[in-house]
Order: sequence, then C-alpha cells, then structure tokens
Amino acid sequence: MKKILFVCTGNTCRSPMAQGLFNHICAENNLPFAAESAGLSTITGLPVAENSKKAMAKKGIDISSLTSTDIADKRLEDYCIIAVMTSEHRDILRYYGVPVDSIYILSEDKGGIFDPYGGSEALYELCENEIEEAVKTLITKLRGEL
Repeated sequence: MKKILFVCTGNTCRSPMAQGLFNHICAENNLPFAAESAGLSTITGLPVAENSKKAMAKKGIDISSLTSTDIADKRLEDYCIIAVMTSEHRDILRYYGVPVDSIYILSEDKGGIFDPYGGSEALYELCENEIEEAVKTLITKLRGEL
C-alpha cells in the first residue's frame, strides 16, 4: 500500500477534505493507496472545520473523526507523494528536506487550491469541488505509475 500525505496550512480545512476524498475514491476502486494529512502551521489534535465536515457529508464522506496533525509529527519519508495546496507549501516542505520530485501541487495549473478558512458553507463547497477535481487528477497520475 503506497501512502500519500496531503498538506495544507492548518490541517483543518483543505487537507482533511483531500484525505477523505482520496481514500473514498481509492476504496471504491480498490486502488493500493492510502492517504493521511498534516498541516504546516498547526498543533496536533484540533478538530476539522465544521464547514469541511458539512461539505464532505454532502458527498457521503465522513471526516468528522479526523483531527489536525502537525507536519513535525509525521515521518515524511514514509510517503511516496506529498500533495500540497500551493507552491508556498511546496517551498516550505523543501526546508524539511523533502525532494522536489516527491511534492505534487494540487491544481498547480490553476494556482493551487484556495483556503476557505473562516468562510461560508458555500465557499467550503466550492473549495471541496476544486479539491475533488484535483484529487481525481492525482489518482489518474498514480494509476499510470502502477
């Protein structure tokens, strides 16, 4: 089983949604991948944002049990790909010694995935839709590498 790590800033909005979508799609399609998530500027144990939970629940995916994890609490070498939301996240990971070829920016061609933190439920749903499209693109790339 290959492990993927989704990374955003606080690990309460975008990366938990990406983790939930990725694992849901992989389970439905019997793919040999599993995702976790972490944040670059967080503390371990914070709850996922309510609007992230609501956006995912509308897709039939329950992420309510997830909590934030600080990137320092992860063994980065355990992941074949670290998928980030922005080029800034990529740049920070390079300071952690992550090889650039192990980092994948979701929706890089569109400038990455925007941060809905503190926004409306509708804003979170818009973000979730962008993440879903980007996660499907990543899964297609991973399938091609099998």
